[in-house]
Amino acid sequence: MQTRWTVDWDDLRFLLAVARGGSYSAAARTLGVTQPTVGRRIAAFEKHLGARLLGRTAAGLSLTGSGQQLRAHAERMEREAHAAEAATTGHDEGLEGPVRITASEWVARSVLGPLLAPFLERHPRLVLHLVADARHLNLARREADIAIRPSRFRQQEVYQREIAAVEFALYASDHWLARNGPPDFARGCPGAPLIAMSEEMTTIVDVDWLPRIAANARVVARVNGREAMATLSAAGLGLVCLPRLLGDATPGLRLLRTPGPLPRRKLWLGVHGSARAIPRVKATLDHLRASFGDLRDRLQPGWVPAVRAP
Repeated sequence: MQTRWTVDWDDLRFLLAVARGGSYSAAARTLGVTQPTVGRRIAAFEKHLGARLLGRTAAGLSLTGSGQQLRAHAERMEREAHAAEAATTGHDEGLEGPVRITASEWVARSVLGPLLAPFLERHPRLVLHLVADARHLNLARREADIAIRPSRFRQQEVYQREIAAVEFALYASDHWLARNGPPDFARGCPGAPLIAMSEEMTTIVDVDWLPRIAANARVVARVNGREAMATLSAAGLGLVCLPRLLGDATPGLRLLRTPGPLPRRKLWLGVHGSARAIPRVKATLDHLRASFGDLRDRLQPGWVPAVRAP
Protein backbone atom coordinates (compact mmCIF):
# COMPACT_ATOMS: atom_id res chain seq x y z
CA MET A 1 0.00 0.00 0.00
CA GLN A 2 1.30 3.46 -0.92
CA THR A 3 2.23 5.66 2.02
CA ARG A 4 0.55 9.05 1.95
CA TRP A 5 2.98 11.96 2.22
CA THR A 6 1.93 14.90 4.37
CA VAL A 7 3.13 18.50 4.26
CA ASP A 8 5.90 19.24 6.76
CA TRP A 9 5.77 22.63 8.52
CA ASP A 10 9.52 22.90 8.09
CA ASP A 11 9.11 22.74 4.29
CA LEU A 12 6.54 25.53 4.47
CA ARG A 13 8.93 27.59 6.58
CA PHE A 14 11.57 27.34 3.84
CA LEU A 15 9.04 28.31 1.18
CA LEU A 16 7.94 31.38 3.15
CA ALA A 17 11.52 32.50 3.64
CA VAL A 18 12.22 32.33 -0.11
CA ALA A 19 8.96 34.07 -0.96
CA ARG A 20 9.72 36.91 1.46
CA GLY A 21 13.40 37.26 0.63
CA GLY A 22 13.13 36.83 -3.14
CA SER A 23 16.18 34.56 -3.35
CA TYR A 24 17.72 31.43 -1.89
CA SER A 25 20.58 33.45 -0.40
CA ALA A 26 18.20 35.84 1.42
CA ALA A 27 16.20 32.87 2.73
CA ALA A 28 19.41 31.19 3.90
CA ARG A 29 20.36 34.25 5.97
CA THR A 30 16.91 34.34 7.57
CA LEU A 31 16.88 30.63 8.34
CA GLY A 32 20.50 30.36 9.42
CA VAL A 33 21.40 27.69 6.84
CA THR A 34 23.39 27.57 3.61
CA GLN A 35 22.05 28.57 0.20
CA PRO A 36 22.41 25.02 -1.26
CA THR A 37 20.39 23.67 1.67
CA VAL A 38 17.51 26.00 0.81
CA GLY A 39 17.66 24.98 -2.86
CA ARG A 40 17.63 21.27 -2.00
CA ARG A 41 14.71 21.65 0.41
CA ILE A 42 12.61 23.57 -2.11
CA ALA A 43 13.40 21.11 -4.91
CA ALA A 44 12.42 18.14 -2.71
CA PHE A 45 9.23 19.93 -1.62
CA GLU A 46 8.22 20.58 -5.22
CA LYS A 47 8.96 16.96 -6.15
CA HIS A 48 6.77 15.62 -3.34
CA LEU A 49 3.91 17.97 -4.28
CA GLY A 50 4.29 17.42 -8.01
CA ALA A 51 3.99 21.18 -8.63
CA ARG A 52 6.24 24.14 -9.31
CA LEU A 53 6.11 26.57 -6.41
CA LEU A 54 8.66 29.16 -7.52
CA GLY A 55 9.51 30.86 -10.78
CA ARG A 56 12.27 33.24 -11.81
CA THR A 57 11.58 36.83 -12.79
CA ALA A 58 13.79 39.85 -13.43
CA ALA A 59 13.33 40.82 -9.78
CA GLY A 60 14.26 37.36 -8.45
CA LEU A 61 12.26 34.34 -7.32
CA SER A 62 8.50 34.65 -6.99
CA LEU A 63 5.67 32.27 -6.16
CA THR A 64 3.70 30.53 -8.88
CA GLY A 65 -0.07 30.20 -8.62
CA SER A 66 0.34 26.96 -6.68
CA GLY A 67 2.91 28.62 -4.46
CA GLN A 68 0.58 31.53 -3.69
CA GLN A 69 -2.19 29.15 -2.62
CA LEU A 70 0.22 27.27 -0.38
CA ARG A 71 1.57 30.51 1.10
CA ALA A 72 -1.84 31.45 2.53
CA HIS A 73 -2.03 28.11 4.36
CA ALA A 74 1.61 28.40 5.45
CA GLU A 75 1.11 31.83 7.00
CA ARG A 76 -1.88 30.60 8.98
CA MET A 77 0.22 27.71 10.27
CA GLU A 78 3.02 30.14 11.10
CA ARG A 79 0.70 32.27 13.22
CA GLU A 80 -0.55 29.19 15.05
CA ALA A 81 3.01 27.96 15.62
CA HIS A 82 4.02 31.31 17.13
CA ALA A 83 0.94 31.39 19.33
CA ALA A 84 1.61 27.83 20.49
CA GLU A 85 5.22 28.70 21.37
CA ALA A 86 4.14 31.70 23.43
CA ALA A 87 1.43 29.68 25.21
CA THR A 88 3.66 26.74 26.09
CA THR A 89 6.71 28.74 27.19
CA GLY A 90 4.99 31.77 28.66
CA HIS A 91 5.25 30.49 32.23
CA ASP A 92 8.54 28.67 31.92
CA GLU A 93 11.08 30.19 34.29
CA GLY A 94 14.10 28.63 32.58
CA LEU A 95 16.09 30.89 30.26
CA GLU A 96 17.22 28.69 27.42
CA GLY A 97 16.87 28.52 23.68
CA PRO A 98 17.38 31.00 20.85
CA VAL A 99 16.81 34.76 20.89
CA ARG A 100 17.06 36.44 17.49
CA ILE A 101 17.99 40.15 17.49
CA THR A 102 18.40 42.36 14.44
CA ALA A 103 20.08 45.76 14.18
CA SER A 104 22.37 47.70 11.86
CA GLU A 105 25.94 46.47 11.72
CA TRP A 106 27.49 49.23 13.84
CA VAL A 107 24.84 48.82 16.56
CA ALA A 108 25.32 45.04 16.52
CA ARG A 109 29.10 45.23 16.83
CA SER A 110 29.76 48.36 18.87
CA VAL A 111 26.69 48.34 21.12
CA LEU A 112 24.91 44.99 21.35
CA GLY A 113 28.03 42.81 21.45
CA PRO A 114 29.48 44.43 24.59
CA LEU A 115 26.04 44.85 26.21
CA LEU A 116 24.92 41.26 25.76
CA ALA A 117 28.18 39.47 26.63
CA PRO A 118 27.67 39.60 30.44
CA PHE A 119 23.98 38.67 30.03
CA LEU A 120 24.90 35.53 28.07
CA GLU A 121 27.52 34.62 30.67
CA ARG A 122 24.76 34.63 33.32
CA HIS A 123 22.46 32.54 31.11
CA PRO A 124 24.70 30.02 29.30
CA ARG A 125 21.73 28.05 27.91
CA LEU A 126 20.58 31.00 25.82
CA VAL A 127 21.68 31.06 22.17
CA LEU A 128 21.93 34.52 20.65
CA HIS A 129 21.26 34.98 16.92
CA LEU A 130 22.51 38.49 16.16
CA VAL A 131 21.57 39.58 12.63
CA ALA A 132 23.56 42.66 11.56
CA ASP A 133 21.59 43.81 8.53
CA ALA A 134 20.67 47.19 7.07
CA ARG A 135 17.40 45.79 5.78
CA HIS A 136 14.56 45.65 8.27
CA LEU A 137 13.58 42.13 9.25
CA ASN A 138 9.86 41.69 9.87
CA LEU A 139 8.90 41.13 13.50
CA ALA A 140 5.30 40.28 12.60
CA ARG A 141 6.58 37.34 10.55
CA ARG A 142 8.97 36.42 13.39
CA GLU A 143 12.04 36.88 11.20
CA ALA A 144 13.46 38.23 14.47
CA ASP A 145 12.31 38.33 18.10
CA ILE A 146 13.74 41.77 18.89
CA ALA A 147 14.71 44.63 16.61
CA ILE A 148 16.54 47.90 17.18
CA ARG A 149 15.92 50.58 14.57
CA PRO A 150 16.49 54.31 14.03
CA SER A 151 12.77 54.83 13.30
CA ARG A 152 9.40 53.83 14.72
CA PHE A 153 7.85 50.46 13.86
CA ARG A 154 4.68 50.60 11.77
CA GLN A 155 3.10 47.21 12.56
CA GLN A 156 0.32 47.38 15.14
CA GLU A 157 1.36 44.05 16.66
CA VAL A 158 4.80 45.41 17.63
CA TYR A 159 5.39 46.80 21.11
CA GLN A 160 8.02 49.51 20.96
CA ARG A 161 9.76 52.14 23.02
CA GLU A 162 12.46 54.73 22.50
CA ILE A 163 15.62 53.52 24.24
CA ALA A 164 18.31 56.01 23.23
CA ALA A 165 19.27 59.05 21.21
CA VAL A 166 22.43 58.69 19.13
CA GLU A 167 24.56 61.73 18.38
CA PHE A 168 26.42 61.95 15.06
CA ALA A 169 29.46 64.02 14.07
CA LEU A 170 31.94 64.52 11.26
CA TYR A 171 35.40 62.93 11.41
CA ALA A 172 38.64 62.85 9.45
CA SER A 173 41.89 60.97 9.98
CA ASP A 174 45.05 62.44 11.45
CA HIS A 175 46.79 61.61 8.16
CA TRP A 176 44.21 63.45 6.05
CA LEU A 177 44.20 66.51 8.34
CA ALA A 178 48.00 66.67 8.29
CA ARG A 179 47.99 66.80 4.48
CA ASN A 180 44.95 69.02 3.94
CA GLY A 181 44.25 70.99 7.09
CA PRO A 182 40.78 71.50 8.60
CA PRO A 183 37.84 71.57 6.11
CA ASP A 184 36.50 75.00 5.11
CA PHE A 185 32.93 74.79 6.43
CA ALA A 186 32.30 78.46 5.67
CA ARG A 187 32.48 77.57 1.94
CA GLY A 188 30.81 74.16 2.20
CA CYS A 189 34.05 72.13 2.18
CA PRO A 190 34.90 72.69 -1.52
CA GLY A 191 36.61 69.65 -3.04
CA ALA A 192 36.90 67.78 0.26
CA PRO A 193 36.53 64.00 -0.25
CA LEU A 194 33.49 62.55 1.50
CA ILE A 195 32.70 58.93 2.34
CA ALA A 196 28.90 58.65 2.11
CA MET A 197 26.23 56.06 2.77
CA SER A 198 24.73 54.12 -0.14
CA GLU A 199 22.12 56.09 -2.05
CA GLU A 200 19.31 53.67 -1.18
CA MET A 201 19.71 54.69 2.48
CA THR A 202 17.42 57.72 2.47
CA THR A 203 16.27 58.06 6.08
CA ILE A 204 19.66 58.76 7.66
CA VAL A 205 20.95 61.91 9.33
CA ASP A 206 23.51 62.44 6.56
CA VAL A 207 20.79 63.32 4.05
CA ASP A 208 19.56 66.32 6.05
CA TRP A 209 22.74 67.42 7.82
CA LEU A 210 25.67 67.08 5.43
CA PRO A 211 24.26 69.37 2.68
CA ARG A 212 24.10 72.16 5.26
CA ILE A 213 27.77 71.95 6.25
CA ALA A 214 29.55 70.22 3.32
CA ALA A 215 27.48 71.01 0.23
CA ASN A 216 30.56 71.36 -1.97
CA ALA A 217 32.36 68.22 -0.85
CA ARG A 218 32.80 65.44 -3.42
CA VAL A 219 31.69 61.88 -2.74
CA VAL A 220 34.61 59.49 -3.27
CA ALA A 221 32.99 56.32 -1.90
CA ARG A 222 29.55 55.03 -0.93
CA VAL A 223 29.19 52.30 1.68
CA ASN A 224 26.17 50.54 3.20
CA GLY A 225 27.56 50.35 6.74
CA ARG A 226 29.10 52.71 9.29
CA GLU A 227 31.86 50.30 10.36
CA ALA A 228 33.29 50.17 6.83
CA MET A 229 32.94 53.94 6.51
CA ALA A 230 34.98 54.44 9.67
CA THR A 231 37.70 52.09 8.38
CA LEU A 232 37.99 53.95 5.07
CA SER A 233 38.16 57.33 6.76
CA ALA A 234 40.78 56.16 9.27
CA ALA A 235 42.86 55.03 6.28
CA GLY A 236 42.88 58.63 5.04
CA LEU A 237 40.26 58.50 2.30
CA GLY A 238 38.22 61.49 3.48
CA LEU A 239 35.56 62.96 5.75
CA VAL A 240 32.86 60.74 7.24
CA CYS A 241 29.68 61.13 9.29
CA LEU A 242 29.57 58.61 12.15
CA PRO A 243 27.76 57.94 15.43
CA ARG A 244 29.83 59.46 18.22
CA LEU A 245 30.19 56.13 20.00
CA LEU A 246 31.78 54.61 16.90
CA GLY A 247 33.76 57.60 15.68
CA ASP A 248 35.26 58.48 19.06
CA ALA A 249 36.42 54.89 19.52
CA THR A 250 38.02 54.47 16.06
CA PRO A 251 41.84 54.81 16.24
CA GLY A 252 43.23 57.52 14.00
CA LEU A 253 40.00 59.51 13.61
CA ARG A 254 39.57 63.07 14.84
CA LEU A 255 36.30 64.72 15.75
CA LEU A 256 35.81 67.93 13.69
CA ARG A 257 34.19 71.12 14.92
CA THR A 258 31.24 71.75 12.62
CA PRO A 259 28.82 74.68 12.47
CA GLY A 260 25.63 74.44 14.54
CA PRO A 261 24.35 71.63 16.75
CA LEU A 262 25.21 68.02 16.07
CA PRO A 263 22.37 65.85 14.73
CA ARG A 264 20.78 63.13 16.83
CA ARG A 265 18.74 60.10 15.89
CA LYS A 266 16.39 58.13 18.15
CA LEU A 267 16.78 54.38 18.54
CA TRP A 268 13.64 52.26 18.99
CA LEU A 269 13.43 48.83 20.59
CA GLY A 270 10.65 46.61 19.21
CA VAL A 271 9.23 43.17 19.94
CA HIS A 272 6.21 41.37 18.54
CA GLY A 273 3.36 40.86 20.98
CA SER A 274 3.43 37.08 20.56
CA ALA A 275 7.11 36.93 21.54
CA ARG A 276 7.02 39.37 24.43
CA ALA A 277 5.66 36.79 26.90
CA ILE A 278 8.41 34.24 26.22
CA PRO A 279 10.75 34.36 29.26
CA ARG A 280 14.00 34.33 27.32
CA VAL A 281 12.81 37.18 25.10
CA LYS A 282 11.39 39.20 28.01
CA ALA A 283 14.62 38.81 30.00
CA THR A 284 16.67 39.94 27.02
CA LEU A 285 14.42 42.97 26.56
CA ASP A 286 14.75 43.93 30.22
CA HIS A 287 18.52 43.64 30.03
CA LEU A 288 18.70 45.77 26.86
CA ARG A 289 16.50 48.51 28.31
CA ALA A 290 18.62 48.78 31.45
CA SER A 291 21.91 48.58 29.54
CA PHE A 292 20.98 51.29 27.05
CA GLY A 293 20.21 53.56 29.99
CA ASP A 294 23.75 53.01 31.30
CA LEU A 295 25.15 53.74 27.83
CA ARG A 296 23.36 57.07 27.36
CA ASP A 297 26.38 59.30 27.98
CA ARG A 298 28.44 57.51 25.33
CA LEU A 299 25.68 57.54 22.71
CA GLN A 300 25.05 61.27 23.09
CA PRO A 301 28.13 62.72 24.81
CA GLY A 302 27.45 66.35 23.92
CA TRP A 303 29.88 68.70 22.26
CA VAL A 304 33.62 68.31 22.67
CA PRO A 305 35.95 71.31 22.11
CA ALA A 306 37.60 71.62 18.72
CA VAL A 307 40.44 69.24 18.01
CA ARG A 308 43.86 70.72 17.67
CA ALA A 309 44.87 71.86 14.20
CA PRO A 310 47.44 69.49 12.70
